[in-house]
Amino acid sequence: MNALTWLNGELTSTIPANDRGLCYGDGLFTTILVVNGQCCLIDKHLSRLQSGIKLLALAQIDFSQLISHLVTIADKLRHGVIKVIITRGAGARGYSSVGCDSPNVIVSTGTLPAHYPQLRSNGINVGVSTVPLGLNPVTAGLKHLNRLEQVLVRQQIDEHQWQDAIVLDCQGFIVESNMANLFWVNQGILYTPSLDFAGVNGVMRASVIEQAKLLDIEVKIDRYRLSSITQAAEIFITNSLMQIVPIVQIEDGQYEIGPVTATLSKLLVEASCD
Repeated sequence: MNALTWLNGELTSTIPANDRGLCYGDGLFTTILVVNGQCCLIDKHLSRLQSGIKLLALAQIDFSQLISHLVTIADKLRHGVIKVIITRGAGARGYSSVGCDSPNVIVSTGTLPAHYPQLRSNGINVGVSTVPLGLNPVTAGLKHLNRLEQVLVRQQIDEHQWQDAIVLDCQGFIVESNMANLFWVNQGILYTPSLDFAGVNGVMRASVIEQAKLLDIEVKIDRYRLSSITQAAEIFITNSLMQIVPIVQIEDGQYEIGPVTATLSKLLVEASCD
């Protein structure tokens, strides 16, 4: 299947210029891995979309129709990526959302980058970005359409030829990497940053936490300084497309791909599309 885009279920190559997602970033999105014609972690993706719609007070969409559409697309796509964007829809000039009660659902397909399996096997090198994330407890965790901070971090990644970057908030606490959630292991305990003030609450992050608890691995979630991660025995990042990728280098520091990372990766990569 070629890369295609649907607007409210109809094939399209255009988006209305007055769509509030384009004008103000007024919406949210999720990106779904498709394997063997199945949408991986689909329940978690849909639940996160529902929570985001409620938080942003968007008009409700027809989820049964969306699910049917995703199932049909995934079956034809077989392997790849489906992105779902939900915006508040078209609106007049200005920030007021009064009268914007017809959300737009934009679904598009794409190919999965061919090098992702290699990243899972070999790990990646990352830097530490100097672009801080702002704090907002209202939108923290939400995968909303405002991604300017990530664009600026990506410019720094490209400039330094890193593969990714650890990102801190404006108070100097670790939040995530630029493209994924972040975990590390120290003395058998699994750590991940709190997302109460910034960051995206990823669906694979939730799966890792669930699986770790099933394995009786203690999980600690809090606000941590950079020194907490640089002393770790294992470090890895997670998102729905790459799944679990070890970090083997942070600037000049070297890290091993450890047993906790390997175990979680084996279990979750195999199970995410079951």
